[in-house]
Amino acid sequence: MIDSSVLLTIGSVCIGFVLFVTAASGARGQWNRSLVIALFVTAVVFLTAVPLTVALTAGV
Repeated sequence: MIDSSVLLTIGSVCIGFVLFVTAASGARGQWNRSLVIALFVTAVVFLTAVPLTVALTAGV
């Protein structure tokens, strides 16, 4: 059985990847600049901060 911290990390990375691709698509599609920046920042948080926090609290 997979531990819940592993599932949370995998889910966070998947969400971050989707947000990153959406932000890149929005940048090419001339979306609102503040929306694209917000999507990139949110993607970075999901790709780095959440997995790091989960790893530190799991005692890895």
